[in-house]
Amino acid sequence: MRIANTSFILIIIILFYLAFPTQSSAQGWWYGAATYQVSLPLGDTKDFTNKVSWRGVGLDFRKEMNSNTTLGLYFGWNVFHERTADTIDNLEFDGNPGAITGLQDRTINSFPIMLTGHKYFGQQGSTRLFLGLNAGGFIMKQRFEIGIRAYDKSQWQWGGAPEIGAVVPVGYSTLLVINAKFYYALTGDSVAGGSANQSYLTFGVGLAWEQ
Repeated sequence: MRIANTSFILIIIILFYLAFPTQSSAQGWWYGAATYQVSLPLGDTKDFTNKVSWRGVGLDFRKEMNSNTTLGLYFGWNVFHERTADTIDNLEFDGNPGAITGLQDRTINSFPIMLTGHKYFGQQGSTRLFLGLNAGGFIMKQRFEIGIRAYDKSQWQWGGAPEIGAVVPVGYSTLLVINAKFYYALTGDSVAGGSANQSYLTFGVGLAWEQ
């Protein structure tokens, strides 16, 4: 777990470094933004890992289409983990249905990769609210550990994430970013057997570079 936490911190540092280009490389109204995210599991995600996640980062690259609209790319990483001894019903490990009771570690690593579109309200140089739609998919990695047994599943799932937020000028060419996103992945398979619609809500805060 210590190695995982160290890797997570390192990724945060790298993302913030990438999000702030030099003046000569910046293009468009908003070049990039990096956010730290707290995630709340919902639906099938909550059934598997019912813990608020404090490990999440996002990286936006946006290009101005006009003064109130941007198109871009989004990359993220959200980690959910729970250690529990609850009984799990309706399982299907190794093709055998049943239930399991015992100390378990349940983990989901979600990597959203999406195209984005955002609409802004207000004048440049002032606080602006925005609405956005992110569409693409997720690399979804699930892991279930109990006793000496471990089960892994990795898959691509299509999905999207509506978004609401605000940008606040805090200094020369620098903005404070606050946002909330609802992520929803279309039906995939659960590591515990059966289908699973992964979904979660994130609350993010970070910094952006404005040309």
